[in-house]
Amino acid sequence: MVPLEHLVRLTDGCGIWQHARHAVPDRRHGYCLDDVARALWFCARRARLDPVDPVPGRLATVYAGFTDHAWDGEAGAFRNFMTADRRWIGDEDEDASARTLLALAETATSSLGEGISGWAADLLREALPIAGRLQSPRGWAWALGALRRAERLDHHTDGLASPLARRLQDCWAAAASPAHPFFEPYLAYDSPRLAQGALDGSRWVPALGDAGLAAMRWLSDIQRGPDGRFRPPGSWGYGREGAPALHAQQPLDAWAHVEASLAAARVTGDPRWREEARRAHAWFLGENDAGQPLATPGGGCRDGIDPQGISVNQGAESTLAWLHADAAMALAAAEAEGE
Repeated sequence: MVPLEHLVRLTDGCGIWQHARHAVPDRRHGYCLDDVARALWFCARRARLDPVDPVPGRLATVYAGFTDHAWDGEAGAFRNFMTADRRWIGDEDEDASARTLLALAETATSSLGEGISGWAADLLREALPIAGRLQSPRGWAWALGALRRAERLDHHTDGLASPLARRLQDCWAAAASPAHPFFEPYLAYDSPRLAQGALDGSRWVPALGDAGLAAMRWLSDIQRGPDGRFRPPGSWGYGREGAPALHAQQPLDAWAHVEASLAAARVTGDPRWREEARRAHAWFLGENDAGQPLATPGGGCRDGIDPQGISVNQGAESTLAWLHADAAMALAAAEAEGE
């Protein structure tokens, strides 16, 4: 398994530092719930892969404490940004809140121990109403994943999930065409998450399943370089005008493609989707336009590919994208062996 050396380096007693200069935490940018939620979710996954290792449980305690502090019960909202001197700043971030719901759902059903899983189940129950006021398609997609998992906890979700699934279906109806079968008229960050959210949402709106698979087939075709290697759309323009931008390719998008491909594999049983996940996973290891690995020996991940080559920095978002992508592949392999 991938070592956790860099994740431990980025983590202190409060949370996980957002950014790094090379492999050194860059404290000037503080912390954000977005990264902490990803880290908490990863610990839940890693505990499934290696129940004996004490490191995920130790780190999860830090991330759970930050998440608990981020929750403003009176406002019914999560705070997102915290400065290095531990002051909350800014407003709630919808995508961060939705990702936190998913992290809580995964943690509540994890093997991290009742002390953390019970806390996660309680906070998830308290925070679930956030799903009803989300306005962004990515927020809906993340929340649908959380709500589907929350069903295992006997949380009442239909009243929240059905409207979100219908909104995602409305996005498909408004934007999709034979030449552009997608939920938006452009590509932006984390685009495969919309397809994955549709697959989750098909539990409430069955037609979303076909939409999600059609979107994934299209994304698989356009996120492919001339040599067949995975090529996520670059964030310098994404796909708002014409073809997807070439730079800067980011680990977040490769991770999203791994996850959505594995979701399609579970739904269809088609081996093509496991191969598609492998192709996106290999992007981290050097099968990319730069021909160099972004993943590092210590478990970190460089921040992307730009015209100058591979970034030297190993921030939290990129590192967690790599750790999640690899853990998702390992869990999928274990599930396949158990079938």
